[in-house]
Amino acid sequence: MQVEVLPNAGSPLLPYLEDKLVIVIDVLRATSTMVTALANGCQSIIPVLSPEDAIERRLTLPGSLLGGERDALPIDGFDLGNSPFDYVPEKVGGKKVIITTTNGTRAIRDASAAPKIWMASFLNMHSIVLAVLRQFENNDKLQGIVVFCAGTEERFDLPDTLCAGMLIDGLGSTVTLNDLGEAARMLYRSSEHNLVGKISDSVHGKRLISLGFERDVVYCSTPNVLPIIPVFEEGEVVWLTEE
Repeated sequence: MQVEVLPNAGSPLLPYLEDKLVIVIDVLRATSTMVTALANGCQSIIPVLSPEDAIERRLTLPGSLLGGERDALPIDGFDLGNSPFDYVPEKVGGKKVIITTTNGTRAIRDASAAPKIWMASFLNMHSIVLAVLRQFENNDKLQGIVVFCAGTEERFDLPDTLCAGMLIDGLGSTVTLNDLGEAARMLYRSSEHNLVGKISDSVHGKRLISLGFERDVVYCSTPNVLPIIPVFEEGEVVWLTEE
């Protein structure tokens, strides 16, 4: 199984995606929040690129909510921020959420040429690994995986890379990796018993903690608590229930 890890959203040199499974990772916090929202009964999540796009899209979806962040902070006038703890059942149950984030929603849009796009985080990694293995047992049309780390403002991001490393480690020893994939696996193996500490000490982790989001950092660093595969289909992120 060929696995290529990309360091951040916004790269001008994307690989060929038309025959790949793309897995988008934005640990702090977009994909962690999406997984949590779906677990709490959110009907679907609609990623868009800008706050203006979100406001315009809501005109076509009465009853939907606006969520997201800019520079890690909630957007003025939006219903929800980008903290997983905003997306509780009493707010998002049965609702569609239109969301825009600095890095995560951009990564999803950058991957739009792929036939399958899934969202991964530490929270749902075990389920992602099992689903990937099943997918490649049953689908001979896919020619590998591209792991799309959202990054931080078009730069390398340690939390996303650690999460990519956990995914690669879970897929077993027969995977073929690019250099960043090899590095991600080494980073994860050296850090797997101290994920909260490593992520808290990252640039992005320190930024969130300084803004009062330490609880988010701890939660988003917790592996394998939600058995959900979020998939991007027809412009919306939904819970995959059949493969």
